[in-house]
Amino acid sequence: MLPRAFLIFLFALHLGCSSFDFRNLFSGYIHYEKEGGGAWIRLPLKEVDHLPVLILSMEKGREPLRFLIDTGAFVSFLEDEYVPENSPRKFLSASFPGGAVQSVRRAMHSDLFAGGLKTFENVEFFSHDFPKELRVNGILGMNAFMGLVIQLELPDRVSIWKSPSSKVVPGFLEENLFPMLLRSGQPTAVLLRPPGIRKESWILDTGAEYSVLDWDIVQGDNPTEYSEGKDASVYNFGGGKLNAKIRILKPFCPVFVKNSYEGLGFCLPELEVFPGGIPPDALHWDYRKGIVGILGRNWMENYRILLDTKRSLIGIVGKETDE
Repeated sequence: MLPRAFLIFLFALHLGCSSFDFRNLFSGYIHYEKEGGGAWIRLPLKEVDHLPVLILSMEKGREPLRFLIDTGAFVSFLEDEYVPENSPRKFLSASFPGGAVQSVRRAMHSDLFAGGLKTFENVEFFSHDFPKELRVNGILGMNAFMGLVIQLELPDRVSIWKSPSSKVVPGFLEENLFPMLLRSGQPTAVLLRPPGIRKESWILDTGAEYSVLDWDIVQGDNPTEYSEGKDASVYNFGGGKLNAKIRILKPFCPVFVKNSYEGLGFCLPELEVFPGGIPPDALHWDYRKGIVGILGRNWMENYRILLDTKRSLIGIVGKETDE
């Protein structure tokens, strides 16, 4: 969150223009756009091994670190060497595809800066020894975004909406907004997959390269036809490796549910899906009790995605839609 005085300064300074580039003021590349009673802070994403990474520092002037944006995780993690040895210890229990972890870890809170501008405030991190396959210094889970309104435009940027008068985010019509459930802290949407009529819960996960569907949990009531694709491997949080043959859904046309009577469909000609790997304790065919799938980056990159944690809403529009 921007300091109040600084936020007022920004609005006053740019009252007569629509955008301003901070690169002349700070070492980072931050873009600020005033719009509709508020402003977007645009943070460019860097691709590291095909992962969406923000370059942030823990203090002004300190070395920049690589943080994976992972909405599929609630807690945030930081490489062991950056968490002081005298930090308090906390118990952590987490499950992930192909494994789980229960341990006592060092924990700390820190602000995060982009080009000298505070962008995330008082984020709690757990220490972690990242596997060599994951070339990042930290992971930003959903706890870093709570209380914020963010827009994901993968693979290019993440934007944070700031409005001193709590104006509604521009660029998303009411029909494009859907209830967001926070299942274990992860952003979850309820959808239908025609011709099926059963509601399903799916997580929106920026940390997943592929979308995921558990065929066993959906096979009985809503069988899903597919064609076989390539062999694929994914690494999990603990350094483990999962191998499977991709399944291709043609087309993939989920209908996102607004309420008992309304929904809106979004259609792709095809979607590559990893067949399984969701932790068993997260799975359930009943949308009120668990999930059946994950919408990964290969789905999210086709849209502008709004995660409004203040109003518990998910927004979805095509990238060609005017902001």
